[in-house]
Amino acid sequence: MVVKEEFDLIVLGSGGAGCAAALAGADLGLSVCLIEKDQVLGGGTADSLGTIWIPNNSLAAAESLHDDHESALTYARYVAGGQEIPENLEAYIREAPRVLDAFLGMGVGLRLAMGLPDYFYPTGPFSCGDGRRMIEPEPIRRDALGPLANSIRRSIHNVQGVSWSDSVNWGGFANRRNWPEHEVEERQRNGELGCGEALIAQFLAQMQKRGATVLLSTSVKELQYEGGRISGVRLTDDRVLRARRGVVLATGGYEGNNDLVQRFEGFPEWMNPFGPQNAGDALVLGAEIGAAIARIGVNNSLFIGAAVPGQPDAFFSVGLRGLPMPGAIAVNQNGERFGDETQFQDMVMAFQQYDRKARKFRNVPAFMIFDDHFRQRYPVMNAPPGQPAHGDIVRSDTLRGLAEKIGIDAQGLESTVARFNADVEKGEDTVFGRGKSAFSRNNAGDRELGRNPQLAPIETGPFHAIPLKMGGVCSAGLLTDAAARVLDNHGKAIEGLYACGNAAAPTFLGVGYQGGSSIGAGVVFGYLAAENAATRR
Repeated sequence: MVVKEEFDLIVLGSGGAGCAAALAGADLGLSVCLIEKDQVLGGGTADSLGTIWIPNNSLAAAESLHDDHESALTYARYVAGGQEIPENLEAYIREAPRVLDAFLGMGVGLRLAMGLPDYFYPTGPFSCGDGRRMIEPEPIRRDALGPLANSIRRSIHNVQGVSWSDSVNWGGFANRRNWPEHEVEERQRNGELGCGEALIAQFLAQMQKRGATVLLSTSVKELQYEGGRISGVRLTDDRVLRARRGVVLATGGYEGNNDLVQRFEGFPEWMNPFGPQNAGDALVLGAEIGAAIARIGVNNSLFIGAAVPGQPDAFFSVGLRGLPMPGAIAVNQNGERFGDETQFQDMVMAFQQYDRKARKFRNVPAFMIFDDHFRQRYPVMNAPPGQPAHGDIVRSDTLRGLAEKIGIDAQGLESTVARFNADVEKGEDTVFGRGKSAFSRNNAGDRELGRNPQLAPIETGPFHAIPLKMGGVCSAGLLTDAAARVLDNHGKAIEGLYACGNAAAPTFLGVGYQGGSSIGAGVVFGYLAAENAATRR
């Protein structure tokens, strides 16, 4: 393909944020070049559940599901916990409904994801319990993408062709054994995509109709800064691509860059939950021309995960799909539980507890513990229920033997499991209260169980252990304003430079995690970046 050397808008990165910015720019009549350094498109979004958190939206209103700006803003401030930049949070809540309608008008297939409560429902003020604020992509077939049909990153987490609302309607992730296999197989034969893969495909399908240029396996060496503004990018082969209106940095965070992780996160048991290409490109490119970097002091947008057996570099979020399922617990080196495993934010905070006297993190190392009944009944990471445990998973016929193999206190583990099993009999976790989150019950509870869908005994050998790691949306990124413009260290916008998604600091929602907010903010601010760039001359 012959690539011209000048465009109106250049977008770096092809996750949800980058694709949203590129499509918005193309729809606004700009010539757009989307650059992806990987061989496939989609970034971390392609391996996600693909939801967008959009409060007060038109799809809910059409179903007579009430919401309003002030209620959504109050809830978002609660989630943010005082760590947000108010103008950015307010822009997200104010502009999100308009951005959703704009993408719907472009032909992007999106729908309500009913059955997915706000994460802090019912305790968060004005939280919603039915999914009226959660938007997901409609399924789309690969053949709708023409030459890019096989260019989307394959998901490790998700079953191809199954949406998040499908999984909830079919009983949740813990009910995988009862999903309609014939329907799943038919969708896969038809090349149907769901979740994050579908979101990327929806954007790409409309992007192609509008003539956007997409470059794969193309890396940027530096930003071009001329005449007081960003004028383009220099590629690693030294070609220069000019950008008349601006450059959008949507390259993700620095989750795969060990030096930057230690500099900004400072946690020893870190694992990259996204693609290997997330190396902090935006941070480096921006810092070289004087962009400001901001960091959230308390970050709950992290995940508890583990390496996929046989794929040591592939992160699987067991904090969402594993530990919350009945019959699994997390223990530390003392063999003790240290949090409510159904609330991964609680576990994230517990992981970061530092023991001042011992001079180490209190709950590192940590392990997911489960028995053979769990393996037979529930998925173990991306392995379906009943599949033999992978050889990389440590197992033993006894809890004591398991503890000795993984190097934790055997008596502590036996005592912990005995107390846990006694609580299962009562139907109540008297230590940490697992099973109270509506969000977690809908996703990972077993509806066939009795009083508590997230409690089951650990009693059937062999017993299994999986080492736990932490990873997620990084705490730092480029400082941006409410229009996604990158700011310098004096608080002034750098002309022609924008950042969105995880390339930008998470100033829109501060401390908290709300399902769909990371991709949601990427999509919203990606659109706002393109819109602002379109006004420049």
